[in-house]
Amino acid sequence: MSIPGWIDHQTHLDALTDVLTDAPLIGLDTEFVRVSTFHPKPGLIQIAVDEDAYLIDPLANLDLNALGQVLKRSTTSVLHAAQEDYEVLFRLTGSVPFPVFDTQVAYALLNEKISLSLSALVRELLGKELSKEETRSDWTRRPLSDSQRQYAKEDVLVLGSIYEILYSQLEKAGRLDWMSEEMRSIHDRNTTMLVNGDIETQVHRFGNAWRLSPEGMSRLVHLVQWREGAARRVDRPRKQVLSDNSLFSLAAIGFVGRHHQLVSQHGLTDRQADRFGSQLKLALEEATEAGTVAPPPPPLSRRLKDVLRERQSKVEVIAKELGIAPEMLVKKRQLVASLDGRQWAPSGWRQELLGDVFALS
Repeated sequence: MSIPGWIDHQTHLDALTDVLTDAPLIGLDTEFVRVSTFHPKPGLIQIAVDEDAYLIDPLANLDLNALGQVLKRSTTSVLHAAQEDYEVLFRLTGSVPFPVFDTQVAYALLNEKISLSLSALVRELLGKELSKEETRSDWTRRPLSDSQRQYAKEDVLVLGSIYEILYSQLEKAGRLDWMSEEMRSIHDRNTTMLVNGDIETQVHRFGNAWRLSPEGMSRLVHLVQWREGAARRVDRPRKQVLSDNSLFSLAAIGFVGRHHQLVSQHGLTDRQADRFGSQLKLALEEATEAGTVAPPPPPLSRRLKDVLRERQSKVEVIAKELGIAPEMLVKKRQLVASLDGRQWAPSGWRQELLGDVFALS
């Protein structure tokens, strides 16, 4: 069967899925809209096989589960800056692609820039210019314009050539194992986050959580879990469901009270108090029943801040020798966690490079 470039019929998608089963490497991208929602609104899935590009319409009521199964088996998917693509594809197909070669990650393992755009990468490695005209398009409108379709095809067709260059550079530098480890770690983290919610990251963002009692910390964790679920259900950004300040206030005091108290004391709007008051009370009750949670450690002492700066300097020297950004080796929050009692330590290829740094006291 001849497969058209625009796929909005199940028979054509099934035929493409059969082709992908035997393809060792594909280019993969998505287009979506995300303005005032929790979930991205999918607009397009782009797939490149050799020199051919296929645009899959996710608004055409297609069954995409079989595509998801192919993308998480033997086919290597090449993406660029894939974080939000994972979310789009998971919601559409029920699967997180793997194995994946993220060209932004690969470039960061070889160079000092850690967030290079696709257009900049194409310019540097291929000497070509990608169009930016449709960057902010509404990909959920139909029909898509010829310009949108061309833009979408170009974005995915360049990925194979970039892969070949970066793979060769990683191999020459002896960093293919680094790349493999990074992509496995990213896959595992995203699978957990997309299935269970991004609870750990959201809790970590409360920089003043160390001030809470163990009971208050339990309340904060349960309130974050509640907000994550509510944001998913109503499809609104987390902070539109309930602000961080309101969440922390409820965790610290541990008492919902009446409508006017939610508004005056905890900063909820009247609508939020009406809609979520009983749910917040239930979340606090569940926190009490679950028991205490140890809050994070307080800020570093002056002595430990000196050790932190010493470790940062050591990391910067090693990163410069490797020609990569220090943040690619270790993030500041990880360095802090190695000193404040949480005993964080690098693993894998990072441990081999940074072992001496973390032996400092």
